[in-house]
Amino acid sequence: MRQLTELDIYILKQEFPQLSLTEDPDIERYFEFRSLNRQAEALRLYNTKLVHRYPDNKIRVQLMTYYRKHDYRFHILLTDSLVQLADRTVVQVKRVIVFFADTIAPLKRAEVYTIIKVCEKVINAISPNRFAAISFTEKYTRYAEKLKYHAADMRQAADIIRMYITDTISSVREYREEQDRKNAQEQTRRALQKAKASVVDFSKIVFTKEQIAAITIPSSIIRIEDKVLAYTMKYWNRYADGAFENILLLYSRKYGTNHYAIFHAVKVGRVRNWKDEELLHAVLANVAQGYYYSISGDLYLQRAWKQLKLNLGPSSPPSQAKGLPVPAVKKAKAAKRSKKQTEKTAVQKTNKAEKETASTRKKKETKKNVQVNSVSVSGAAMPSAKKVLQKNTVAASESRNSTKPVAAASILESGKIAQEQAVGEKASSSVQIYPINEPKGLPVSIAETVKKVTGKSYGIYRDLFFKEVRSAIRTILQHSVVQKLSFFGSEQNNAENIIYRFLETNYDNPYQQWQGSKEQADVFTQGFRIESLEPIIRLWAKENL
Repeated sequence: MRQLTELDIYILKQEFPQLSLTEDPDIERYFEFRSLNRQAEALRLYNTKLVHRYPDNKIRVQLMTYYRKHDYRFHILLTDSLVQLADRTVVQVKRVIVFFADTIAPLKRAEVYTIIKVCEKVINAISPNRFAAISFTEKYTRYAEKLKYHAADMRQAADIIRMYITDTISSVREYREEQDRKNAQEQTRRALQKAKASVVDFSKIVFTKEQIAAITIPSSIIRIEDKVLAYTMKYWNRYADGAFENILLLYSRKYGTNHYAIFHAVKVGRVRNWKDEELLHAVLANVAQGYYYSISGDLYLQRAWKQLKLNLGPSSPPSQAKGLPVPAVKKAKAAKRSKKQTEKTAVQKTNKAEKETASTRKKKETKKNVQVNSVSVSGAAMPSAKKVLQKNTVAASESRNSTKPVAAASILESGKIAQEQAVGEKASSSVQIYPINEPKGLPVSIAETVKKVTGKSYGIYRDLFFKEVRSAIRTILQHSVVQKLSFFGSEQNNAENIIYRFLETNYDNPYQQWQGSKEQADVFTQGFRIESLEPIIRLWAKENL
């Protein structure tokens, strides 16, 4: 059994100041925690200190067993464990000394960049506190002298670290002073350049009458919507004019106006191909000061812009109403069935009403729009108009027997047909305010349909919609009866509730599909055929907006 030497005792006292050579207080505290049933603290002490101090599991368990039994062999085994601990500590100390001797000591003080790079790396590895590295290297210098192991190299390395931290290495000090001098010169140069930078005096800029006229609008325009229209028309074809944009920017800076912001809104909308309503709203946000909202103003703005846009020059992109041809319903087979004069008259009346409102739609949307407007406006004539349109698109090989439902549904009184024409023309111009070209066949939410009908890009109509939509549902149901109803029955109320619940549940659902849904089948079971919910929404818009 080897005894502890003076060197071993010195190393252990330096690395473990609270360590006793005759007993281990940590083992005593461990058993004390166990006796007090403080298992968590005992386990923490065991894993953090005892396992690290006695890494051999067999010796550690035997040592703690001897201590618990008060066996005399505890002191013998403890001394052996401390000797092993001292040997391991000496090995670790020698590794650190070799690192400093091989890394720091060979550095030449003339190599400034190398000294800075190596010293910074070592200092950061030792401690975040730079001055703690000085005491650390001095401690290992004493270890090297005690062990007589690379003492000179370790002393040189410690001196280099100390001089680097205290900034007493002449080469490093001169380098840092030179860097500070260069940084000061650069800051002075930038300050002089900033002081000499040209400053535009906007008060000295003079605009001609022509330039002012091209920028501003007449002061007689007071209404905000009229100002939006005037600015949009004025800047519409000049969004790509860089010279005009610079002049407008100077004008806005000199007088503190928002003309440039308005121009920028028009420019961004034109470059990014925004929808007309999005561009108008962007301009409105810059024209109006603070919060501004008006339903009637929005409707006026949209309608007036559609008329003004037709007068724009050829440089502007073609508008929807001007670029699309007027769709027409095919009449190839109507001549062969001239004996059904009533059906032909109904088709002509319906087509006339639809041409006035659907001129901005694509050809593939014409048939559906005609059916929708007929359902939402014509009242009792809705089923017959729909079936007549279906009849006119029938193939040539269709037999005359297949037209029996059409003939039965299209028997109308002449006075009723004339009334349908007048009401249809009036409703088409008021309900289909903003025809929006969107791909058909894709399900959209009820909110999107309301936006399409009203022409708005926000959901402000939700409360108003559910407050008044029941009246439109009842009107459509009255003209969608497919079987005779009992006089005191509740079929219409049940169908109304089913449709209302569907609208409320799927208002924001983009994947809702009325066609083929259980609710549509339930409505049909009550005796009503509702092919689409859009006529209800259009009728609501016509009656409430």
